[in-house]
Amino acid sequence: MKRKLRNRAADIKVAVVTDPLYKRGGAEDHVRGILAAFPKAELFTAYYDPKFTDDYYPHVKVHHSFMQYLPKKFDLKYPYMVFLPGAYRSFKFDNFDVVVSISISFAKFAKTKNIPHVNICMSPPKFLWQKEGRTLKDKNKLTGLNKFLFSIYSAIVEPSLEKKWKKWDLEAAKRCTKMIATSNVVKERIKKIYGIDADVIYPPVDTKPLEKIKKVNRKENWFLYSGRVETYKGVKLAIEACVKAGVPLKVVGKGDDLDGMQQLVQKLNAKGYVKFLGYVSDEEKFDLMSRAQALLFPVRHEDFGIVPVEANASGTPVIAFKEGGVLETISESNPKTGIFFEKYSSDELAKILKKFKATDFDPDNCRKQANNFAPEIFVYKLQNYVKDILQKK
Repeated sequence: MKRKLRNRAADIKVAVVTDPLYKRGGAEDHVRGILAAFPKAELFTAYYDPKFTDDYYPHVKVHHSFMQYLPKKFDLKYPYMVFLPGAYRSFKFDNFDVVVSISISFAKFAKTKNIPHVNICMSPPKFLWQKEGRTLKDKNKLTGLNKFLFSIYSAIVEPSLEKKWKKWDLEAAKRCTKMIATSNVVKERIKKIYGIDADVIYPPVDTKPLEKIKKVNRKENWFLYSGRVETYKGVKLAIEACVKAGVPLKVVGKGDDLDGMQQLVQKLNAKGYVKFLGYVSDEEKFDLMSRAQALLFPVRHEDFGIVPVEANASGTPVIAFKEGGVLETISESNPKTGIFFEKYSSDELAKILKKFKATDFDPDNCRKQANNFAPEIFVYKLQNYVKDILQKK
């Protein structure tokens, strides 16, 4: 049956396919942007936490796979990965005009018949294609049944299964009608791995909570790290650098390495320098960002980096490792919104921290730079991108 072409984005029925939904991160914020672009969209995911989706995506219908009924799925998410390819292949998209998948793992595996499939690729799966520093999990940090199952997976299943997954991932990428990269860094990675010329649409950065916060142009005497407390995020480097430079650091966020980082602070006898704040609300986060000397972003291989843009939107400069998507969001001149360090070492970062002066940066310039990534820009570009595909079809 020939589908009726819908001219208004509000009328386009979009099936949004995502990785499992159970906690907030950059991908989950990205999904909100897609839903804002297409009000009639419905979500498809392998499994999800209803409390999270009801709160974060209110009034949006969520479809799930058989994995929703697996016991302890949030605790055993790594062993359960073996079921994800089948879960995403099981979805049917009757009565939808287009599928938009957003994924860093298996969501792009969704199969469509007579409708276009646009994949927003945050990155080709790093546990398959960029394994350095990005292992699925360190089994020594797991306990009980999870540790036992992961040991079986890593020893027996992983070597042969990942070879198949790479093949399937390539096939899934080739099946997509179009692919969108979240940055030029990801675009190059997609070309290298998949041989596909992706289009770049930057993720939306929601700064609405900033409207409730008074603009602060006077900075307090401490630095900020905000994000997941994970090995690959470089929190250890930030802590060591601040201790060496003798400057205070506040850490916002939680993660698998939180205990290890707290132990590191004790080992360095640096309780007076480093304070862990855990999860905070958006309002609290932006308030902290607006008062910090600078945001520290010591991340390697970052695909885009929403947090640095949020910091700029708060009128605060960023000190980042010179690599990845942050090169597309932070400017060292005209306007000057941050500083890069080129050698990935705590000594190098400590040198910058010792000499850093927030007064060298104009908060209004930082805010203007962040406006380049406003949600309405993303919504406009994605709506027109999908409409163009449907019209060509």
